[in-house]
Amino acid sequence: MVRLRCTIGPVAVNPFVWTRPLDDPAKIVGMDGFSKEVSLILKGQTNVAIFGPRDTGKTTFTTQLARELEQDHGDDAPAHAVIRVNLQRAFSIPAFIACVHDALTSHPEKKIRREARSQMSTLQKEIGFDIKVIKGAVKRTGVTAQQDAEALHAQLASLARLGTHVVVIFDEFQRLNRCPANPLSIIRSALMSGATNHVSLVLTGSIREALKMMLENNEEPIFGEAVQMQLPEIPHADFFEYLDFNFEATGRRADEEALDHLLNLTECHPKRTQQLAWVVWNEAKPNGMIGVVAVNAAYNTLLAGSESSEFETTLEVLANGGDAEANELRALYLLADRGGANLTSRSNVALYGFTSRSLITGALQRLVRRGLVEHRASRWVIVDPLLGEWLRRQSPLALRVGDVGELDPGPE
Repeated sequence: MVRLRCTIGPVAVNPFVWTRPLDDPAKIVGMDGFSKEVSLILKGQTNVAIFGPRDTGKTTFTTQLARELEQDHGDDAPAHAVIRVNLQRAFSIPAFIACVHDALTSHPEKKIRREARSQMSTLQKEIGFDIKVIKGAVKRTGVTAQQDAEALHAQLASLARLGTHVVVIFDEFQRLNRCPANPLSIIRSALMSGATNHVSLVLTGSIREALKMMLENNEEPIFGEAVQMQLPEIPHADFFEYLDFNFEATGRRADEEALDHLLNLTECHPKRTQQLAWVVWNEAKPNGMIGVVAVNAAYNTLLAGSESSEFETTLEVLANGGDAEANELRALYLLADRGGANLTSRSNVALYGFTSRSLITGALQRLVRRGLVEHRASRWVIVDPLLGEWLRRQSPLALRVGDVGELDPGPE
């Protein structure tokens, strides 16, 4: 019997990740300098609040920051234990407790997991019932809101005992703005008192206005307790080098013009850049050369794919709302069509169906609170560049190739 041997070469894996936060240091782009800066601020016992729109890399940044904090930077800045708590599901005090519990039981370091279990056992004896009761794994009977608050306080206070130098990262911190029973007061008492000077906090938020309100309102418990920093944009050059290396390393080379075009289309938005690169890679032939035409084809594929359903849902919510939502929808189209300047001109008011200029500004401010729009350097911008282009392609009023001149915006 003759056996045939078939030799198959190594199969390249698409190197671009866009469906989840990155945890591989080799795939994190342009965060080194900022993570070191923030790390040293935290090690100097100053809390930090970091703003950044949704899908622009805040959670990925906290991964890089955690690695930096775990480094020894000298006698004045030793290694710190880091606990990251995702507050996306913190809609109540019991839910907040569950988020902290999950952060501890799934911590990547065995030493911290063991210490957390020990602390949890002690805590449960102090509060008199099992955390699983709070999480709902066991039927709750006779547990009051005050007991939940006391349990959260004890649980947060136990975090300070996990190391001689501790940083607690609260991701999506602005969610607590809608959490009843005043969780900010509990955090302040448990983690921001004289007994916890060895603890620093990182507060991240994708809804900038909500997070700022918690930090800048003198009636809030954590007023003025954190330095505010904006998550920086990834430099074009850094993203270019990252894309160039990963395309070539996996047998799909791209010319410089194509890479520049890809980054211009996505405006270096972290998620959308990785996503478009993923589609380009998938549609490219091994050992071929990727050009601008291939990038454009992938971009059109992306705009026509599943993302369009998400965008349509966003528009449906606005279209089926009241007058305020209808104006937000008009403002989104206006911003996508005309860019971020001179939006309140007389011609725009009439063209997009507003009854006054002030309605445009009010609609844009509400879109900021929704996390869809930002105000940067005196210009309004749609945070997601893919949404902006999708809207422009849907709009009957967008200026297109072949249009004769642009509409006169008229005086402000």
